[in-house]
Amino acid sequence: MKPLVRTANVCLLAALLSTLVFAQNPKFKDVDELSQYFQSNHKAPFDRDSVRLPPGAAASLIRGAARAPMFNAGMKGTNVKVNQDRNPWPKAEIGSAVDPVTGKTYIVMENDFRENWDHMFYHVSTNGGKSWTDDSMVGGADPVTGFVPLTFQSDPGVALDGLSHSYLSTITGNNILDFVNGYENFDTEIEVAEGFGTYTSLLPTPIDDQPCSGTFAGPFTCNAQLDKPLITVDNVIGSPNYGTVYVYYTLFCGFDPCTDGSAIAPPFSSVILESHSTGFGLPFSPPALVSGNLFNTQFSSLVVDSHGTPHIFFDDFTNPQVMMYESTLTGSTWVVSPTPVATFSFVGLGSINWGFRSFGTVAPGCGIHADTAYCAFSANQIGSGRAEGGVSAYVAVVDTQSGSSTVHRVNNDLFGNGKDHFFPWATTKSDGSVYVGWYDDRKDPFNTLVGYWVGKSTDGGKTFPNQRQVSDVTFNPCVGFPGCGFFGDYTQIVAGPDGVVHAAWSDTRDQASMQIFSQSITW
Repeated sequence: MKPLVRTANVCLLAALLSTLVFAQNPKFKDVDELSQYFQSNHKAPFDRDSVRLPPGAAASLIRGAARAPMFNAGMKGTNVKVNQDRNPWPKAEIGSAVDPVTGKTYIVMENDFRENWDHMFYHVSTNGGKSWTDDSMVGGADPVTGFVPLTFQSDPGVALDGLSHSYLSTITGNNILDFVNGYENFDTEIEVAEGFGTYTSLLPTPIDDQPCSGTFAGPFTCNAQLDKPLITVDNVIGSPNYGTVYVYYTLFCGFDPCTDGSAIAPPFSSVILESHSTGFGLPFSPPALVSGNLFNTQFSSLVVDSHGTPHIFFDDFTNPQVMMYESTLTGSTWVVSPTPVATFSFVGLGSINWGFRSFGTVAPGCGIHADTAYCAFSANQIGSGRAEGGVSAYVAVVDTQSGSSTVHRVNNDLFGNGKDHFFPWATTKSDGSVYVGWYDDRKDPFNTLVGYWVGKSTDGGKTFPNQRQVSDVTFNPCVGFPGCGFFGDYTQIVAGPDGVVHAAWSDTRDQASMQIFSQSITW
């Protein structure tokens, strides 16, 4: 077979898949009718990341970097550059974790385009974020193609347990179109790399594999795709499940019912699945259904309460408004709360100066203290309340024992001022204080430059009177990725047992590239 030609043209991929499915389902007159049917039956967006830089991007990035000052040159501040390479390739979308015992080991992981294709790189600090390593996560191997390496990775997740074991999760997959041999492959796989803090395994642990391959002329097998995995370890002292590792993600199902582990998903559905291991080096369970009878779901975040019970928060897109639900592992079954913990609307960012996708800002980014969970998200409107042109950051405060919840606005600038506050995430400290981090353009009258902000609440998430920009500078999120095509979907913030909160974010302060910076917060 001649060498494969690879591309990540998402529009071409979607059109091709639709055409192939249409050819095998003649009840639809044309692709437009198929698309309309799909959209009416499946409202959750398929949120695959941009896995390859567009044509000409490399030269553009290099030219921009040549004109730009050196990283942090001439700037005074306390931000620390996390990635240690000195090239202009973008780094967007960040997972973070801190050692639950000492707080000294801090890991940051990101989507990194330094290889042109999207790949996971991770960085370890053993001195609380003062200095960093720079390492590549092991790539996935595709069982469909004889365990040939998959072409891309996306959606970083990272966790640490009480014995300094590290766990890196990602989705890995193929974007292969071979026009010479008439072959295509879009397989997806959820994988985990286990390690010991400063390094990880040479072999990935596959959690879930979904084939999506065939020939242009058929047959073509592609009934499910995986997306957005994250990972959490039960580090609750005294928990009966102490050390358990949970991986949770979205499955998108096609024309036929999907059976994955113990989970069954109907056609044209998207559901949340979970798999877990009882400890380092131990096998993971078959995937289980988290989202119950809700079949237009996406985005998930897991926390463990003081009793060792895991709770997953996720979004449902069945109705015009987004509904965030809680699902609790009860025995061996995930049970969804009867009512949503938050109901809100998202119509987009207010600024017209950005082109990157922003739908990931509706995803729950959760932390927990004892039995109270705090899930941050962004919205233009909460319930039937007042709507605003920009998006504000909110936190849903949830009693995981009773299921009761309230929603509170995080950013304290003027409501309805057209400013945007996006990609928020929440974490908590042992004293019960709540911290939320997010991107914010309130300082720029032209709604173009953003800073990374953190807010602190000492009244259980009701108010955040202490909020500050922790990035030393404001920056344009568009200059780091050609065409302003990608700025990630989430940015995690974490707190250690030593009382230090760690923030990390994508930053284009050199006006040419997108790098990762971090800041330790003690206020």
